Amino acid sequence: MQKRSKIAVTAALLLVWVSIIVYASSQPYSEQDLRPILRGYNVDWAESWFGWVSFTYAESEISVKERGAEGFVEFFIRKGAHLSVFAILGFLTLRLLSVTRLYWFWRVVLALSIVILFASIDEYRHFLHPGRTGLIEDVKLDSLGGLIGISFYLLISSWKHRRKKHSKVQ
Repeated sequence: MQKRSKIAVTAALLLVWVSIIVYASSQPYSEQDLRPILRGYNVDWAESWFGWVSFTYAESEISVKERGAEGFVEFFIRKGAHLSVFAILGFLTLRLLSVTRLYWFWRVVLALSIVILFASIDEYRHFLHPGRTGLIEDVKLDSLGGLIGISFYLLISSWKHRRKKHSKVQ
């Protein structure tokens, strides 16, 4: 892919992805609550397999006993979504920065900084929005997701570079 088209495609994907995050982040929790949907499925396995699990997240107890099976499963779906959404954001951000002349280390630092800043602003917006809660724990989780996406991009780039280098040798 040519450099200009790579920039254009990646910038467009990044803009769409950021727009999706901003839109989803603007909805109140009541519109995103997955428990009513989960009630339509048998989630009794959560109690039998994970009934012993109990921990604190943002000063709230996370356990089947405290939240019910649907609430417990929903917690992990929502937090998994945080990781996934911000992993894609980190991946796309580093991909866009890969066309710059910065050393790879500074590209990674800048990409991660952008993800952390965006996650912080997003959670701050939650704090201001009625029906939402801004949590520093979610900023940390989002940042970890961004780091996972950045790492994935680095792995793919390294693999492509080695493959290209190997094919030239033969």
